[in-house]
Amino acid sequence: MTTDTPFPIDLEKGSDYYWCSCGKSKNQPFCDGSHKGSDFSPKKFTAVKTETAYLCGCKKTSNSPFCDGSHNNVKLPVEEKIFSALVQPDNREIDITEEESILIASLRNNISHLSACGGTGKCSTCRIEILDGLENCHPRGELEERLAQKLSFPSNIRLGCQTKLTGNISFRRLLLDKRDADLNNQITEQKLESVGTIRNLTILFCDIKGFTPFSESLSAYDVIFILNRYFSIMREVIIRHGGEVNNYIGDAVMAIFGLKESRQQSLRAVSASVEMLKEMDQFKSYLKKAYGRDFDIRVGVHYGEVISGSVGSGDDRKLTVIGDAVNIASRIEAINKEAGTRLLISETVYDQVKDKISVRNYLRLKLRGTSNLITLHEVSDINIGALDLNVTEVERTIEGKVWFRTLPIVELNLGEKKKYILNEKEILLINEGEVYAIENLCPHMDLPLDIGQITDKATILCPYHKSEFCFKSGEVKKWVGKRPEEYEGECKPLNTISVQKHEDYIWVQMLNT
Repeated sequence: MTTDTPFPIDLEKGSDYYWCSCGKSKNQPFCDGSHKGSDFSPKKFTAVKTETAYLCGCKKTSNSPFCDGSHNNVKLPVEEKIFSALVQPDNREIDITEEESILIASLRNNISHLSACGGTGKCSTCRIEILDGLENCHPRGELEERLAQKLSFPSNIRLGCQTKLTGNISFRRLLLDKRDADLNNQITEQKLESVGTIRNLTILFCDIKGFTPFSESLSAYDVIFILNRYFSIMREVIIRHGGEVNNYIGDAVMAIFGLKESRQQSLRAVSASVEMLKEMDQFKSYLKKAYGRDFDIRVGVHYGEVISGSVGSGDDRKLTVIGDAVNIASRIEAINKEAGTRLLISETVYDQVKDKISVRNYLRLKLRGTSNLITLHEVSDINIGALDLNVTEVERTIEGKVWFRTLPIVELNLGEKKKYILNEKEILLINEGEVYAIENLCPHMDLPLDIGQITDKATILCPYHKSEFCFKSGEVKKWVGKRPEEYEGECKPLNTISVQKHEDYIWVQMLNT
């Protein structure tokens, strides 16, 4: 341990002393053998007279072992404050530094502490009950306060990912039923990572009107044949407009716009909806001729925040989107039945496309399950030439280097970090005023960093082994909880990735494979 002040030592004439030169001894300023295995060796000296001498503590003196004033020009690391937390029901006592959140400290100590959102303060799965020492917790920040108000949390229920300490506490983890415990065990074995990414997307729901009476008069084979033909027609329209069919729910279709191409996503969804109605009108003529009867469709479109991630277990896992925006889009589609309309869009969609569409009417009502009045707009057509985006570019060469497009700039808010998969590798995008990118791997044991904590020092904390890295330069700040000099030859820097902003997107250089 080094210090920025010299040690006053009473020396006895003729006595031998061994001054620590490596800075690791716990018996400063004298050697205790900590240098073994390193290139350092203690400095032996014999006192020439009995006196009080000042031995160097900063290890930068040019007159070892005596102080020469070098400590006045040396900025030594400040010793971090460490607090104690008693964790229930695990009945374990763990150390938490002043920089760490409770979640990060729990994970570092192999406590099965859930965090579905990856420690971003967007879910309550990491919530804890403070049993003692609430006054030693930092006050709630904006993110935590917002969620606490939404879920009516009392003052002693805190988010583990957002809570830092100023003293000792005891707390209880709250998600502890058998299924939670089983999931926690799996997460501990695989190492925890976020389950999804927050995105702002446009959701389209399309359902068939009058399909039940239509299908009851036909054989099951005819019904499957007609459905497949219908789905094929609608899918082609959605794909042509840059959308993705996410799910077929009975005879309904759910499509997503904005996953790969964010620009004009709401306009493309509305344009697709209008074209789907036109294609349906043509398909109805076919049905009339072939079966003597037909059916129609109804479409609802909404834009909002969703979680994009994998849902399911084992072989059943699939990429989908979940959130209020999905539920609202479904409810808007259902309103068509009561309103006698075919295509309704929400206010958030209308605000983005109002200058490029024709609106027949609007409705003011409360959606099922909500208390607030909303406005829905009935769209009749889209203006000619409104869509000017036909090609989705995801890769480009700039100044001889290959760059890949990732998230839209507007989807990475200040202070956020988001995971993105590129060339089958995961990267983390971090917005701290400037946008930075790193590979989602801690160099220590190649474990994911997306649940790691971003600090005020432009570093990211590994949630497993107390390593810390600068996300701007990749420099190692701590390696397994200690200064990198103490692991000379073992430390590996974080893999940083070049970033630039171009045409409303964040672009990164291709990762080496």
